[in-house]
Amino acid sequence: MNLKSKIIILLICTTFGGAAIIVLYNLSENIAHYHNTFIRRFPQHTAQELYSADLKFNSYYFAGKGNGKIYLGNYTAPLQVLVLDTALKARKIYHIELNQQHLPIQSPLIRVLDHNFYVFEGIVPYIFKGDIKDWKATLKMNSGHYFSQVEPIDSQNLAIRYMLPKSGQSIIGSLNLADTIQTKYASSLLQKQFDGVFDTDGSLLVNHDLNRIIYVYLYRNEFIVAEPNLNLDYRGNTIDTISHARVKLAKFKDSNMKTFAEPPLIVNKLSAVDKNLLYVNSALSGLYESEEIWKMASIVDVYDLTNKTYRSSFAIYNIGKKKMRSMIVSGTFLYALIGDKIVCYKLREHLTQSRSAKEYSKTKN
Repeated sequence: MNLKSKIIILLICTTFGGAAIIVLYNLSENIAHYHNTFIRRFPQHTAQELYSADLKFNSYYFAGKGNGKIYLGNYTAPLQVLVLDTALKARKIYHIELNQQHLPIQSPLIRVLDHNFYVFEGIVPYIFKGDIKDWKATLKMNSGHYFSQVEPIDSQNLAIRYMLPKSGQSIIGSLNLADTIQTKYASSLLQKQFDGVFDTDGSLLVNHDLNRIIYVYLYRNEFIVAEPNLNLDYRGNTIDTISHARVKLAKFKDSNMKTFAEPPLIVNKLSAVDKNLLYVNSALSGLYESEEIWKMASIVDVYDLTNKTYRSSFAIYNIGKKKMRSMIVSGTFLYALIGDKIVCYKLREHLTQSRSAKEYSKTKN
């Protein structure tokens, strides 16, 4: 065999070897991403659809619950509130009146807690507060660090996800509207893995039954439970195996700004809390789960925040090709926004009991 033939054979072997490595790598990535080793529990009839209503538009979001009502904000009509009864039959629209109009208001968001409501926009920044009896709001804050999320703890105190100047990194803090100068920050609650911006993204929640601040990471299997004074209670984990955010970033030319180099691996898409439970809409399938159920529905995993355990899972079914895009839980009812519809599901009793699904089933047989 001459030298030329040897070189050709070597090139062919190298090419096929490289291709084999790429195939095996992609296969291993696919297994890691979509075929995790955890096993979900799906008790029968955990969630049963009860009511639905046509909202006409897909621009609504959940602003709050309570007083026998569900409150919806609207991205395209930002100072409008749609109030529904819990059976989704009676509805009324209210228009919020702000006492100051000079602020560069662009995309305000609304939160409702008890008889109070809050209007805020973190890039300006400002926070208004008012009473739902007349939907008139007074400016309470219009200075300080930019922020990206706000959730009321009580009538005066708010949990806030701030953005640090220059770095843009996220940090959890709290604000008392009676003394907005005395803002508190907890620099150690969110844990940076590589940039403190994308890798710490997630959902800020407040559990009023347990009086705890909850933060669920978007790209890793972790959530944080903290006291209102921002002291860490504990760090919990969702049942999947993605402990490190799988996010690849790229810089814009002539700028320090970054964006995704490829779509990131989302772990926990949506979250909600009620009583002692955390509800997480997962983006990752477990062992023995068919692809069909993931095409037809969104999967919600339930965790007990008091004993730090995974309870069980259930499905919220698509409407047409539209998947659930937001959820809120009130007692034994879960409300989901799916396309331009709102749907109410009745949750089985075992979710709100201190017993597990398996133990509850035994007592019913």
